Amino acid sequence: MIVMKSALAPMLALGLCLTMPTGSALAQAAGQGNVPNALQGFAANRDQPVRITSNTLEVRDKDKIAVFAGNVVVVQGDTTMRSPELWVFYEGNAAPMDNQPQSTSSIKRLEAKGGVVVQTKEQTATGDTGIFEMKSNTVTLTGKPVVLTQGPNVVRGQKLTVDLITGVSRIEGGRVESLIVPGSVKPPEGAAAPAPRR
Repeated sequence: MIVMKSALAPMLALGLCLTMPTGSALAQAAGQGNVPNALQGFAANRDQPVRITSNTLEVRDKDKIAVFAGNVVVVQGDTTMRSPELWVFYEGNAAPMDNQPQSTSSIKRLEAKGGVVVQTKEQTATGDTGIFEMKSNTVTLTGKPVVLTQGPNVVRGQKLTVDLITGVSRIEGGRVESLIVPGSVKPPEGAAAPAPRR
């Protein structure tokens, strides 16, 4: 077990790559139209470098887990995620073995624990736990409640699942509450504005 102080992007020392999969601009919730969704920021910024800072980093190479703890901040492009802990589950070796070539590890899953805040320039998502599944290209944010905001618009539920490839979001759990202010959601850049109703 290795415990070391974390600064800048300690994932680079582990040989791990945090590039997120592709996605689309603004997520759609079933039957609810445009919904604020800061989690899409990770998909939109997938080609940007990832910077992780925390108070400590513990690598459990035998278990294939790296644990960032204490004021964890993950920044990729204009998207920032904050949580008390970030667990990274990976395959391969975090540290080079004697007389063995260095191989890049691959991340299977990320788990942000203890309260999660994801922010972009215009959107914020909060919940208790966030899970990023690399194989299925999905992000699941759970909490009581999960709250999504964009300006005056607010959506509350207990579980938000985002497909980072299609950009489709599903909010569920208990009663889903939405406050959508007409005219407050801007279309994605480059998208044509809807035609006025007659």
